[in-house]
Amino acid sequence: MASNRLANAAQGRRGVHFLLSDQVIKYAFIIPAILVLLVLMVYPLGYAINASLHTYFLGKQTGFGGLVNWVNAFQDTFFWHAVGITLLYSVIAIPIEMVIALALAIALQSISFRLPSTLMSLVRSVILIPFIVMQVVSGIIWKLLFLPQFGFVNYLFSALHLPSVDWLGSPTGAIAAVIVMDFWIWIPFVFLILFSGLQALPEEPYEAARVDGSSSWQTFYHVTLPLLSPVIVTALSLRTIDALRIFDQVYAMTGGGPGTSTMFISLQLANTAFSELNFGLADAELFIVLMLMYLIIALYYFLFLRGRMFHA
Repeated sequence: MASNRLANAAQGRRGVHFLLSDQVIKYAFIIPAILVLLVLMVYPLGYAINASLHTYFLGKQTGFGGLVNWVNAFQDTFFWHAVGITLLYSVIAIPIEMVIALALAIALQSISFRLPSTLMSLVRSVILIPFIVMQVVSGIIWKLLFLPQFGFVNYLFSALHLPSVDWLGSPTGAIAAVIVMDFWIWIPFVFLILFSGLQALPEEPYEAARVDGSSSWQTFYHVTLPLLSPVIVTALSLRTIDALRIFDQVYAMTGGGPGTSTMFISLQLANTAFSELNFGLADAELFIVLMLMYLIIALYYFLFLRGRMFHA
């Protein structure tokens, strides 16, 4: 009996030692990732907050300013003009992209069972090509397409006996050109998310809808939309965040012009920080965008859209 107790005790100690060593191994793998996140995210965030509380002259920190930069940010008309331009572009572009991407996803889903898997993979790859191309390259390509005299878009207009448009030389034309370019870049991204969500939907609700004699529209509104609502909200959130930080393609395509007609938030912040060398004001305006606009948009999507619209 005594030998059995000793053996059990020894086995228990070995088990505890194994569990402890297993926990140590787990933390040994996790800690480096946490340190990387702290270095890449927390430190820059803290540095930016500190910079927003200091004043700068010609790029050099001159002293502690408190909330001076924040007050100046709320009074900066150029900043709020950039906010308005960004919101206008987002309100026009994002809903159209969501509708087109959802229509493409449903259309491809409806015929996917008829196509071989290799062809489906090829179709998805071709659709994703615009999203894979570097956004700076996309901006340059579309700048060439929208040239007033030699651009392909005006060539199509002339072939259709329509008047040529100075796309990049007028405020309305420049915004329209940016939105068209945005369709080309981001519809594939939204499509990929929605198409993956459609493929993951269960089949049982659709079988029940067919038994009840529901029409295609009734099935879409009462079955597909409620089931797909988490995916739609996710796509909307990601797309809105991307829209608010649009920079590369617009910088390459219009540079913020003509005038300030395409001076989006990111371009305005870059101009404040690197042209005016006022890093404190730029950081304060950045946090206004992050804390106010991102928070409001996220709350709207998750509380209103998900809680009401898709559970009607």
